[in-house]
Amino acid sequence: MSERPDGIGYAGTEVRRRRRRRPGAPGTSAQDWVARIPYMIVLTGVTAGLGLCSLHYFRKGSVLIAAALLFGALARLVLPESRLRMLAVRSRSFDCWTLVILGEAVAFVALSVPPMHRAGLMIAAGFGVLIAVVFVVRGIRFLLRRHGTGQAQV
Repeated sequence: MSERPDGIGYAGTEVRRRRRRRPGAPGTSAQDWVARIPYMIVLTGVTAGLGLCSLHYFRKGSVLIAAALLFGALARLVLPESRLRMLAVRSRSFDCWTLVILGEAVAFVALSVPPMHRAGLMIAAGFGVLIAVVFVVRGIRFLLRRHGTGQAQV
């Protein structure tokens, strides 16, 4: 008779479970890095696009983001799930439609927004600062309210 960790005995055999790797698990094939390529292309494209947007190349950066998302949709449509890794989240149709809609929306915004001049950039920066101040004030109010109710209960 064997004993459980809590000291209660039970009759039975001890079964050891072997951990088996699934067929697409990391380390099961020599070409595991090939499965990461589509995801890395999408991630690199979005990161580079955000970098271009931060350097005041909004249109070029947004087009690069849209192209990366549309490439992700194409990769999800064409490649098998074992070769996609993190691009395969839900069903094939859901992932493809989501990436296509997001890519097209970003491309539409990139191509339809008129270029801003210095005054437009200053107004947009002012709104950004205003939004940041509102979030900071709301966060401080939330913390003070939470902290104040904690003292009243003690």
